[in-house]
Amino acid sequence: MYIKRKLKLTYVMILITSFLLLICLSNVFIALTESNSKYDLTGKLGKGNFAFFTELVTENNKLLQKVNSEVLTNPDNFLNHDYLLQLENSSNMKYTGIVTLINDKIDYSSNFIRKDLSEDALTSFNSNSNDQFKKKIIILWKQDFTTSNKDKGSIYYIIDIDSYKKLFKQNVLIVMVLILIILMATNGIITYFVSKSIVKPLKELDKGAGEILKGNLNYKLDIDSKDEIGEVAETFEEMRLRLKESLEIQNQYEENRKELIASISHDLKTPITSIKGYIEGIKDGVADTPDKMEKYVNTILTKANYMDSLINDLFLYSKLELNKEPFKFQTVDMNIYIQDCVEEISFDLDQSKVELIADVPQKPTLIDIDVQKLKRAIMNIVENSIKYRTDNKLIINIVVKSNNDLVIVEIRDNGKGIPKEALPYIFERFYRADTSRETVIGGSGLGLAIAKKIMDEHSGKIAVSSELNKGTSIFLSFKK
Repeated sequence: MYIKRKLKLTYVMILITSFLLLICLSNVFIALTESNSKYDLTGKLGKGNFAFFTELVTENNKLLQKVNSEVLTNPDNFLNHDYLLQLENSSNMKYTGIVTLINDKIDYSSNFIRKDLSEDALTSFNSNSNDQFKKKIIILWKQDFTTSNKDKGSIYYIIDIDSYKKLFKQNVLIVMVLILIILMATNGIITYFVSKSIVKPLKELDKGAGEILKGNLNYKLDIDSKDEIGEVAETFEEMRLRLKESLEIQNQYEENRKELIASISHDLKTPITSIKGYIEGIKDGVADTPDKMEKYVNTILTKANYMDSLINDLFLYSKLELNKEPFKFQTVDMNIYIQDCVEEISFDLDQSKVELIADVPQKPTLIDIDVQKLKRAIMNIVENSIKYRTDNKLIINIVVKSNNDLVIVEIRDNGKGIPKEALPYIFERFYRADTSRETVIGGSGLGLAIAKKIMDEHSGKIAVSSELNKGTSIFLSFKK
């Protein structure tokens, strides 16, 4: 639930809860009012807001029935003050009373109302001139009767509203305090639970940010929320994971940098040491014959060429890794391109020891490539096959295959093969299955790593399949 919707729902819940509690409180107030009656109201709080008026009507009807009965049977009882007092006490409603008029003169009245009575006001009950009763008392009903002596009389049933107003004023402060307490309690409780669902995740976010600030990228947020805070938490968690991954990559780069420096140092030191040794041999006169001199010079040249090749490969790999090497793509027919590559590479090979074959389809296969860079990748793969060939004649097949989405170039040989445990690492820089790093076989150890970088720039893939003593296949996959 989103926070905006949650706050709206909270507002509605506060209104509804307050309304229900106010209804209950009104019943309590009525109970407080009715508790001043002459009878016990225990168990009558459930009557609702109209309990007072219901009791008033009930008592009215009971008293009126008694009066009507006496009017018909024995109206002279209304001259008996003891009887009238008994009749008055039979009503359970407080602040109600009886007044009788005989021949327009007050004959009997309840004590609480006596000071406010006047014959004129009572006799004008049916008119609009009873102003003195408008604010304090109300005449509920009047019943006329005639005594046995032919005296004209009237009996009035009166309620003292002013007394009920005073009772309300006495209790209204309590009611207002209770209302205030109810509103505060309702708002406080609901706000607490709603704010808890908001504040707790925010504290967790703050704690997570603090852990990241300390460098602890393994701290995982424990927030299970479906609102905006939950979305922020998901974004925060994704940021943490990416930051952790970036740091791991950075650490890996640092390790690779150290390994690269160590590898370069080793690969350069070995031929330099050899060159120095042969030069010192020439200087000391060890090469005292033309044959020895030629041997020493050729060895120095070989080592120098090796160093030159190593530096060139290293420079190219560095530019590829830093995206500093420009690529110029053009659309070519891959079949013709592979045939041209095979002819060019074969020109420098000893055909008696190595045979390079192109196996391409007749139908043109058009793709976008950088002609020079891809040729470098193919030459590196071929040179790698030559370095690790067996004593038998090496046959290298370059096969072009095509499907709906991809063009696949397979470079397959019948050489020594690659150990299974080494396959995942052969495209890494300076990796050699022969960990001794001796330069007897030659090469910079960057050939396949450069090929992979070139394929990455082509948005293609490079893969390997190999089996010891049976041969190796390198697959170059291009999107059409």
